Amino acid sequence: MANIIDYACCELDPLTARPLGDVDSLILSWLSYYRLPAQAADARTQRGMRFSDLYDKGYLDEVTAITGNADSYRYLIAAVAASPRFRGMRICNYVEEVDPEREKQFSAMTFKFPGNITYVAFRGTDNTLVGWKEDFNLAFETEIPSQREAVEYLEHAASITHGQLWVGGHSKGGNLAVYAAVMCNDRTAKRLRAAFSHDGPGFTPEMMSREAWAKRAGLIRKTIPNQSLIGMIFEQQDDYQVVASTEQGIMQHDPFSWKIDSCSFKLVDQLSLGARHVDRSLNEWVANMTPEEREQFVDTLFSIFAASGETTFASMGDRWIETVPAMLDFANKMPEETRESFRSVIGDLFRQLAPDLSLKGIVKSFAG
Repeated sequence: MANIIDYACCELDPLTARPLGDVDSLILSWLSYYRLPAQAADARTQRGMRFSDLYDKGYLDEVTAITGNADSYRYLIAAVAASPRFRGMRICNYVEEVDPEREKQFSAMTFKFPGNITYVAFRGTDNTLVGWKEDFNLAFETEIPSQREAVEYLEHAASITHGQLWVGGHSKGGNLAVYAAVMCNDRTAKRLRAAFSHDGPGFTPEMMSREAWAKRAGLIRKTIPNQSLIGMIFEQQDDYQVVASTEQGIMQHDPFSWKIDSCSFKLVDQLSLGARHVDRSLNEWVANMTPEEREQFVDTLFSIFAASGETTFASMGDRWIETVPAMLDFANKMPEETRESFRSVIGDLFRQLAPDLSLKGIVKSFAG
């Protein structure tokens, strides 16, 4: 079954012939993860630079240096640079800001296509535990600095472009895209065709109760893999598409695993039974917490993960013989009331985050 690299290689229609769709959005969202080097100064301007210059000027080592799947990133850049559907686009207004004190990590870029077609892409989090913690926090808080920044960025992009306007992102980027589309000014919203969220966290009930949400919910187009965890945090709508994946558990968050059939995602009827159980249990549990309790939950949860000594879920799974006992030892030293309240939720999360571990009977020792 094809993936986004195959799509970029084989689908040759320009956007003027076939409008921008969900798969195109996932590709553009994923390109926003690339860290552009200082030499790519034109990408930080309103006029921008040709996307193909990333490939032509030998920036690949710097662009993919900190990714977890550098080969796939390189193949995607090459495919997009050569594709008649994408090769005419330019990267503009690239920004990357990190403010540890405000717990703000924000990056975005604007893609301009021939024919006055503009796509604003917000970067998601990386594959580290810290990145996943940010996704959890994003769904549990009504507003964070990156969301406010996303609104300002989208409104600015709209003010300096014309024609069709789209916005999207993967993971945290999807949440930012939806937030920006809902909260932007009316002038910007009138130009928006859609706001894409690819496995991005949902929103708190407080956010969804706003009048702006009701007015612009029709712009949202959400896609999630069939064992989604991050994309279903606080997801309280049924209007999303479920995509088949070649991976299992948390690794389905990787867009290279999403299956594509011709010009569209390969869809399945619903989330897996395990994912539905975890999502329902986690969301119901957290929904009954105060904001302070939510914060404590996330901090404690990721303290357990951090006790593994690893920085990514993939490395935790690769070294499960060492990492799981370390996490269990940490968890068992927590106060009894805390440990008891976490017992079933932690077990469910482990089964989603690392399904192979449950097959080895490791989760049972904590979940009871």
